[in-house]
Amino acid sequence: MATDSLAARPSAVAIPRPELTLAGKICVAFLVFLGLGATGGGIFIVMKPDGSAMQWDVNMLAGSPFTDFLVPGLVLLGLFGVGSFVVAGMGLARFRLAPFLAFAIGCGQMIWITVELAILKELSFLQPTMFAIGLIIAASSVRWGWPTFQGWRAAR
Repeated sequence: MATDSLAARPSAVAIPRPELTLAGKICVAFLVFLGLGATGGGIFIVMKPDGSAMQWDVNMLAGSPFTDFLVPGLVLLGLFGVGSFVVAGMGLARFRLAPFLAFAIGCGQMIWITVELAILKELSFLQPTMFAIGLIIAASSVRWGWPTFQGWRAAR
């Protein structure tokens, strides 16, 4: 009986775990930085979804699907706050999925900022800064995860 598991193949290629190279360290550091900012911002927004904690007005959301800042605050807190910390921890533990999840968070951050600008139609210094952080996370995660990706391709 033929089996398709890697363990059963004598010439199976070992899929490497991501090493904390410079790219990995940069990615993890920026994930932690993003997590800190998103957690802080998310907590402020969720505590006062009318935007008063951030000196915002719910009228900024006119034309969006939101009546207040609660749902965006929960996304900010959960996905970009807690999610970034979880992926950073996975990276430190050398989970194979960490660079790929970091890439998703980095791309998600860039999309988040782009949509935010489209909805709010206001620009602050934080938006380009947070977009750049997403770009750094995405770019460094590609370099960090490339050996793991090549190992997966070779194992196919």
